[in-house]
Amino acid sequence: MKKITEFLERLWIIGRRRPRDLRHVFGVANATAAAIQDPEADVREFAETTIDEIAPGARFTFQIYHGAQASITLLEGGALAALMARVQASRVFEFGTYKGASTTQLAMNLPPEGRVFTLDLPKDLEIGILPVDRPAERMIAAEIGKGALVPEDMRSRITFLQADSAAFDTAPYEASMDLVFVDGAHSYEYVLNDTAKGLKLLRAGGVIAWHDCAPNHPDVVRALRESGLSISLVRGTALAFAFKTET
Repeated sequence: MKKITEFLERLWIIGRRRPRDLRHVFGVANATAAAIQDPEADVREFAETTIDEIAPGARFTFQIYHGAQASITLLEGGALAALMARVQASRVFEFGTYKGASTTQLAMNLPPEGRVFTLDLPKDLEIGILPVDRPAERMIAAEIGKGALVPEDMRSRITFLQADSAAFDTAPYEASMDLVFVDGAHSYEYVLNDTAKGLKLLRAGGVIAWHDCAPNHPDVVRALRESGLSISLVRGTALAFAFKTET
């Protein structure tokens, strides 16, 4: 009750001094409420860490894209690079090429002999086998120009694969990847599928990461909560990750 009283007093002070600032306060409050109203989409139970804690003192290379939609942020790119440094990644697998912004970030932080394998739907397939309910996701899946943002000088480090991840055969690549990045379709069924296949691709001690682990993607959060993995979130991002236990 005391905190509620203090909050109301602060609102009154802000309202007298600069009423338009109340829009910001209520906007933050509304966003926070939306983030925790659905227990299955609440990410607060995941451990939180920072880029510096993942790879202290590491340096990364960035490619900045202005106006690239449905892509990773600069901070998320740094987090991926930090995870690569942590596991000394030379082989990386990505579910979901889209325009290639994250593909480029991964390729730029590989050692000279490294390689990124990135998987997306074939050009003639607009939707996959498993359910995808969100119209925005279906539009992204149907877009042309997958990998279009990848610079020419990075393409020699990248193998572009075309298949529905639900039908993708992992056998040729199993236990050979240092890092797997899951950023394909965000439906519950596809996140489960890509996670299970990603773990098959990953070597023991490697790391698997997921994009859009956030309340506005409840299927991603739900799938990760049910994964049984020790999930961590990178502070200030929607990037989650877990290490594959040594066997």
